Amino acid sequence: MLLSKPEISEEKLDHNPKLRLMKVPLYRTTTQHQTAPIPLPANRDFFCNPLTHGLTPEDCSYMASIGMHSQGVNSLSSNNRIWIGSDGPNTFTFINGARDGASMILIMWYAEENDDQASFMNARRPEISYSLPETGSAVEISVANGVPGGWSALYNRATTLTEYGQVSNTFGEFSTGVWATVDVSRLVNMSGDAMTVRVYGGEESARKPTAPGLKPVCVSDLVTCAYACRGTQVNSCGATGSYDLINCGGPNAVSGTDASGNPNGGCQGWSFGGHIEVVMT
Repeated sequence: MLLSKPEISEEKLDHNPKLRLMKVPLYRTTTQHQTAPIPLPANRDFFCNPLTHGLTPEDCSYMASIGMHSQGVNSLSSNNRIWIGSDGPNTFTFINGARDGASMILIMWYAEENDDQASFMNARRPEISYSLPETGSAVEISVANGVPGGWSALYNRATTLTEYGQVSNTFGEFSTGVWATVDVSRLVNMSGDAMTVRVYGGEESARKPTAPGLKPVCVSDLVTCAYACRGTQVNSCGATGSYDLINCGGPNAVSGTDASGNPNGGCQGWSFGGHIEVVMT
């Protein structure tokens, strides 16, 4: 589901760079579980042979056991969406930062236009399902411009799907291109695992993400530029008026509201190219 654009005229956008940053809000995936009328049926025809690149047999079997639709596409070359490698205009490095040595399975999806079930992993094939078997394991993912999507992770072969079919954990959400934005969302599971998202702006940083002295232009984590449910006893939310975008201010951090009054925004500063480092702990 794409949020509507803020009511800002093109004339104002042309003369106000701060307003220009907020022209297109971030693609939102974590409110969709509120719109699913009934739990979606799991795919019972999940096969692990042949095994997709980067996924271990044990992790594939676990994905099948929790009712996921299928293994990820895991393309090794550009598909104009999301693929494994570092040759795209936007690169994401996903790092297993677990302090207890837990294994992880990175799950990443593409949000096709008008697909309100893009993040339902019992109904859609993920673009990426990649094993990060130990602390320090990492993978580089490329994303084309103009692509909305999100990610989450299955921890230690214990994370399951929600009753609606989404990964029951913390989400990351992004849109690439001219209004590139990324955030952390806790709306599916407020008790989910932690992640820190560091944004390095400019296409050059996508090519050289570890260049000496390079500093992030924006950071999102569980308490910074993050979507969180209102109320201390709420573990999942998504309805209008039920959540906030918290602590999202400063350089390249933007916030606003959609046509329904819901908050939107996140970390920007990487239009048309940049590098995102995600440490999952």
